Amino acid sequence: MSDYQNQFRSDSEIAFNEEHWQKMNYNTGCYEKRFASSRGNYRNAELERQRAFQLRNRSLLNMEKLLVDFETRCKENGGQVLWACDANDALDMIWEIVGKRHHGVVRSNSTVLDEIGVDRFMKLKGVPLYHSSIGRYILNLVGKAPYHPVFSALNLSKEEIGLALNEHYKLKADSTTKQMVNFIRHQVSQEVAKAQVCLTGANYLLADIGGVVLSENEGNILRSTSTAKVHIVVAGLDKVISSVDDLGILLPLTSAHATGSGLAAVNTIVTGPSSTDDGPHHLYVILLNNGRTELLENEVIRQSLSCTHCGACVSVCPIYKNIGGYTYGTPYIGPIGAVMAPLMYGFNEFAHMASLCSLCGRCTEVCPVKIPFEDLIIENRRLMAERHAGDPRYDSLVRSLVSHCKSRKKMDCPQWIKKMEYKQLVVRSWFTKRTLPEMAPKSFNQLTSPKSKSQQ
Repeated sequence: MSDYQNQFRSDSEIAFNEEHWQKMNYNTGCYEKRFASSRGNYRNAELERQRAFQLRNRSLLNMEKLLVDFETRCKENGGQVLWACDANDALDMIWEIVGKRHHGVVRSNSTVLDEIGVDRFMKLKGVPLYHSSIGRYILNLVGKAPYHPVFSALNLSKEEIGLALNEHYKLKADSTTKQMVNFIRHQVSQEVAKAQVCLTGANYLLADIGGVVLSENEGNILRSTSTAKVHIVVAGLDKVISSVDDLGILLPLTSAHATGSGLAAVNTIVTGPSSTDDGPHHLYVILLNNGRTELLENEVIRQSLSCTHCGACVSVCPIYKNIGGYTYGTPYIGPIGAVMAPLMYGFNEFAHMASLCSLCGRCTEVCPVKIPFEDLIIENRRLMAERHAGDPRYDSLVRSLVSHCKSRKKMDCPQWIKKMEYKQLVVRSWFTKRTLPEMAPKSFNQLTSPKSKSQQ
């Protein structure tokens, strides 16, 4: 068993924490109410999802051509396009740009930046790193990682945030939510002004005009890119789409599924460096592979690359609600993490992720681009079995149970013997937090046999 799997077993104990369970259910419940109301904005929401599904799948099938087109247009606009094979490549490219400017770096809330480990890298290099997102700013204060792709500080209560602000800035612990948000906005605006380099992800890359789409609700990304002298975009290869016209479907749908709003408050298309004194003088776009081509090779799993990272599947996932975001051990959490992590980071370390699904189908129901998560999870489980990447103890347990169930002699043995055998086989793995059900005095075969009926 890998270190990641051992860590997962330890971290998953949070599922039995009552306080955590209450916070998760309240916060995800609020999301589900907003999402349900946002569906009323569409005359036919399913038709819109089908259109988005077709747009994203067409982009994946033509990815090679679209990426070349994007590079050509972006360079024509004055930007520079760099290709990174993995996270280390991307970090080396970022350092080559940032290393000359030690005035600080501001970053947006982006999963791909967490994927390559920007925070840890900048800390090792001694470069000040500021967060433009309110949620990430709070998490930085308490020294924690994001708990959700969109609602970063979902696991923190208002009281915990108030205590953190009181400890660092002597803000009154009983401050209202509005007071805390206004205070953090003021702090963020001051830090953004110090940074000379802005690091962001990208919602989409537009192949027809060489543009980078940035969608947000707080407006801090737009402020960051307006004041910084250098703008570095890190985007996965899968983010490219064919045309700016596609945004008419994708942006409203993503916003509705991400936060329950009709459209994000601020949507920006960056087409190159600024031609005036305002805005960045240099634009760099780093196109990150980092295992995405391996996902493309599998005709079933490649559908996960159409993900918009809206976080809807995470918000409704019953597994996530119980074990939380940190238990997954990767920046990609919830159903999309269970699909992508084993192939991106290796089945030997993350094979257990394929089991983090009850196949209830809620994630597929809320996905704006109709990713069939159940099919993808089942495919991962098939690959896990083919590669013998599962927990050998679990495999041994299943073999023992199958052998037991196929033996009529064992199935008809006395109740006390079956109970003893099942305790040895199952209790240590599955019933440390559960009670083993009582065994029936007689098996179904014994109850329905002619001899048993005559005795009755």
